Amino acid sequence: MDILGLTIRKIGNEYQHCIKAIYRSNKMVREKCTAINLAYRVYGRSPSPGSCPIIVLHGCLGSKRNWEKMCGYLTAFTNKTVIAVDARNHGDSPYTPDHDYYSLAADVSNFMTKFSIERSIIIGHCMGGKTGMVLALTEPLKVASLVVVDTSPASKSGAMDIEYPKIMEAMSTIDFKGMDLQKAMDFAQRKMLKLNLFHSEHDLQTVLMNIGKLADKSIGWRYNLKTLMSTTDDINSFPDMYGVTYDGPTLFVAGRLSYAILPEDLNCIQYLFPTARVVYIEGVGHNVHEEDPDAFFTAIADFLFQKPKIQIT
Repeated sequence: MDILGLTIRKIGNEYQHCIKAIYRSNKMVREKCTAINLAYRVYGRSPSPGSCPIIVLHGCLGSKRNWEKMCGYLTAFTNKTVIAVDARNHGDSPYTPDHDYYSLAADVSNFMTKFSIERSIIIGHCMGGKTGMVLALTEPLKVASLVVVDTSPASKSGAMDIEYPKIMEAMSTIDFKGMDLQKAMDFAQRKMLKLNLFHSEHDLQTVLMNIGKLADKSIGWRYNLKTLMSTTDDINSFPDMYGVTYDGPTLFVAGRLSYAILPEDLNCIQYLFPTARVVYIEGVGHNVHEEDPDAFFTAIADFLFQKPKIQIT
């Protein structure tokens, strides 16, 4: 892995115009946000007033289950409380018709308030990383430090625009009626492999892990696919935040084989997050924390806790 030193360069007029236009609409979105109570799992001690736990935010089509191993490592080696949450419209959290980053950030803020958590370390992957960025930019006093995993505030990946709708469309056509959990997972895997929709086995398994029992005891996808399919533009983009910065410690971790953080994104990253460092993990793609947990954990530990390299697998 390598660390890139970032420099600030002048931001062009086109970029500023785009930010200002969206920033005006952002205020309306913020006023309309209604936070929900998120499902969660605590690793280590229960959060207590005055503590600074690590809160982990999964990516789109993921859940808190996808971070079980890494959360266990984090709490074991840091002795800190680690909390993984399900985003709205995912896992055990409530389903809603809206799914934008102001609402997602409001949910995390509400969660912190509910448990009297004044400040936390935020680790967010993909959609969760964008949620963490919005929380840090809008409520910086709540974020002690920020780790953004394989996503950017600048790029709207064409690959994601095409692939996510295709994946969700394929998911919506699968009928699990009459199947037990294992048969459902095997059936979904065969169909997804036939359609060749995933870059790696890790990407596919992340989604398959979220087949399970629903509220009516049937087997199905534990997502609100209807809302997610109608809000893919919101999920794949990032609300521009002209004139707002987060000056706290910030780390971006990306897979070298991924599409998520492009060289041309670095100026925007530095503009919004002046202290940011960017680390690329060699030989891995989008699901950095699953494809090379050793390198990922080492990057996190070095950034947050100044600990030496540790083997965890």
